[in-house]
Amino acid sequence: MKTKLFTALFLVLIISSCSTPAYLPASENIDENQYGSYIEVYLKTGSFVYGELIAIDTVNIFVMPESKIAGSGKISTVQIKNADHFILRYAKPKNYGWAIPVFSLASISHGVFAVLTLPVNLIVTISIAVGGERAFRYSDKNMNYDKLKMFARYPQGIPENVDLGSIK
Repeated sequence: MKTKLFTALFLVLIISSCSTPAYLPASENIDENQYGSYIEVYLKTGSFVYGELIAIDTVNIFVMPESKIAGSGKISTVQIKNADHFILRYAKPKNYGWAIPVFSLASISHGVFAVLTLPVNLIVTISIAVGGERAFRYSDKNMNYDKLKMFARYPQGIPENVDLGSIK
């Protein structure tokens, strides 16, 4: 019974891992990215907008949704006064999920002490994997809307000669 429960929890953990947008750079290439960061803007109405952060001014946040990146849709304009909070990801997270099964299996070599070391290894490796997934993120708790401009494709605002519909 315990083995089935452990296996089920392990499979849920592996399957539930999140993917990140392809346009986000690896952590080594953060300063070489020509695109804006990935942002999720949660509105006071309960809905949300997510995609690439194009620009932000004193009134609006411009977000290119995933459907636009795929070739359809249009850039969303969200008024800052209607935004409740945001979550920004500026690079692909580190994936340490492989450590969970490796160190769990290593506990078997501890013999009788595996009863003690398996839970410790699980706690440590799961916390490291979760921490790696949360790396390279900011939210409204860490930064204000003015500093959010640094992570946009156009940090100084959309140039006058650029049409919103033509941005890809």
